[in-house]
Amino acid sequence: MKADENQTLEQLRKLRREVFDPLVGDHRGSIVKRMGDGWLVEFKSVSDAVRCALDLQSKVPAHCSLKLRTGVHMGDIVFDEEDIFGDGLNIATRLQEAAEEGTVLISDVVHRSIDQRLSELFKRAGERVFKNAPASIEVFQWSPPGSAPPRVAPPNHTQSLLIGVLPLDNLSSDPDQEFFADGITEEIITTLSKLPNLLVVARNSTFVYKGRSVDVKQVGLEQGVDLVLEGSVRQSGSRVRITAQLIDTKSGMHVWADRFDRHMEDVFEVQDEIALRIATELQVELMAGEMARFRGSGTNNLDAWTAQLQAVEASRNITKQAQADARRLAQKAISIDPGYSAPHCTLGFVCTVEARHGFAANKATALEEARECARRALKIDSYNPEAHAIDGFADAIDGQLASAIHKFNKALTLNPNHADVAARLSLTLSFDGQVKEAIRVARQAITLNPHYPGWYAGVLGFALRLDGNYDEAISSFTEYGQKVEGFGHVDLAIVHAETSNLEAAREEAQNVIKYRPQFSVSEWAKTQLFSDRARLERDCVSLRSAGLPE
Repeated sequence: MKADENQTLEQLRKLRREVFDPLVGDHRGSIVKRMGDGWLVEFKSVSDAVRCALDLQSKVPAHCSLKLRTGVHMGDIVFDEEDIFGDGLNIATRLQEAAEEGTVLISDVVHRSIDQRLSELFKRAGERVFKNAPASIEVFQWSPPGSAPPRVAPPNHTQSLLIGVLPLDNLSSDPDQEFFADGITEEIITTLSKLPNLLVVARNSTFVYKGRSVDVKQVGLEQGVDLVLEGSVRQSGSRVRITAQLIDTKSGMHVWADRFDRHMEDVFEVQDEIALRIATELQVELMAGEMARFRGSGTNNLDAWTAQLQAVEASRNITKQAQADARRLAQKAISIDPGYSAPHCTLGFVCTVEARHGFAANKATALEEARECARRALKIDSYNPEAHAIDGFADAIDGQLASAIHKFNKALTLNPNHADVAARLSLTLSFDGQVKEAIRVARQAITLNPHYPGWYAGVLGFALRLDGNYDEAISSFTEYGQKVEGFGHVDLAIVHAETSNLEAAREEAQNVIKYRPQFSVSEWAKTQLFSDRARLERDCVSLRSAGLPE
């Protein structure tokens, strides 16, 4: 309205006349009230209501540039003359307000009441607490094709903005400086993650745009982010120039932009300055304790910083050689700057990977080294969330689930944006029998990392399977196998066996043997961390019934 009042009103009238009114009539709905740019509609059938909402959101983009939010609930209402009242109306209104632009948000009672084919179009979007509602309500969201998954934020971040940091462009003539630009990008992501009430998309989700010319509005649609930070790095001799622009993905307008010229030895201060400027622009208030956590304990030594980045990059490949390389590089960074906490965490992570995947000569020794790395990192920087996460990962691998959950939660309290930690917490919660919370946390991880690695799908599928949600579990495990060849088949064999589809279970068992010729049920059982041994035994029975060897 502010930009063009006449054009907006004309689009609204056209939308009502050509799309909205005919669709409501086609789906046997009754328009109860028009409220400016909103409509309240009653339907005799819950399926009619949902189909009308989906048809509406699918057709609006072709007719105008307006964006609609749609909510659907099923409940009792009371007619009084020409108006309606009731708790059902209150929830429907809250759903509409909570919906993201262009989506349809429905309550769990609606999701349970529609047929399977229709319900499969919706994805779980967590639990919401609505004003005047007696309890939290599980909600499900339909989004247009190509959209990011529904946002599932931590409970205390439900109103937070979601920001994506695009890889900074390397404007230097030396292509070797590409690594330097990527490193500064990662430092900015890490620093922004410490800001309260700000959700930051994980690195590997925004790095898919590296080297591409992108439209920030399209990034907003694909990643589900409200804001995008983009910029460039140019290094010349001993000086470096970094530019940064914060852009609103819905309007495409710049919220803030600035340029930073620094000597190379002062370059590490830039990410703090950028984060503080963003905090100011978004009116994020930093308390004294948050300021201390925000500054952290980094390094001013370029060689230590470079070795740490190289160690992290190597650690992302789960092979024995890659982990050995990561170990060597992390130890190099520590030797250069012993007061730099990050490489201690990287070394600790390597230890947990070596213990988990059998790369270490002695599992117990590797886990103790990981814990010692976490202790050293925390001694340097008591606010380091990664150190708590490493400590928790070691406990989880060691079967100490309650302790692991506590430490993962501590890490996420310090940094709610750590998607990998959220995914590991979900896995641990599942093994501990807390499957509802595991599902919520897994979806939270996917919100923070829309281009998530395949193992996230496996973590979500695992929680869904334990919760008895077999259809969604099958979908997640299938996705896992599509993203990482050879994975997901063991769980699919269990799902099909549990649902008495032995033919499908045996087909998946053959896939297991294809990719893991030495697989045996007894050896697999040793890698499982269930607190409920009876649950583990049921899974073993399922695998045996699928035809897998003891």
